Amino acid sequence: MSARDRGAALDYSKGSAVSRGAPGAVAARILLGAAGVVGVVLLLVSTFTAVIEIRVVTVVQDSISGYERHSVALILIALFAGAMVLGALRGARPAMIALAACGLAVVLIAMLGDLPDNGETGRLGELYEDAQAETGIGFYLETLGGALLLISGGGLLLLAGAPPRGDSDPS
Repeated sequence: MSARDRGAALDYSKGSAVSRGAPGAVAARILLGAAGVVGVVLLLVSTFTAVIEIRVVTVVQDSISGYERHSVALILIALFAGAMVLGALRGARPAMIALAACGLAVVLIAMLGDLPDNGETGRLGELYEDAQAETGIGFYLETLGGALLLISGGGLLLLAGAPPRGDSDPS
């Protein structure tokens, strides 16, 4: 046996260049992790804020919160995404993918579930001629939160690079 053949062919314990501490990559990981945490907080806040507001002239007559629209769905997604942020920052690719999937799910909930009902005034539209339904701040918070989760998971996955191949021979 020669000295070159001793030990493992690939040293997985050293991790990627990102995990070894390239300054720009570490800053990017911290920034993407922070984006994921902010996304989680925005989802929690959007659950309890108005997603749809019904105005008559200038007065908000009724509002529908994220909780009334989705029950605890966004809370559960936020809690799961919070755990995935921690896993993604530790370098777990499945956590990165799950984090991005959480973000995609929230964006789809907002775009396919909430946005089409934006113009619906319901019973107040029958009572008041000037009633208008508008998007509330909760809609924007949940959409931004979902986008941040998607960016966080996808960005961390891109920073991690391609997974090491076990069948390659460096010699």
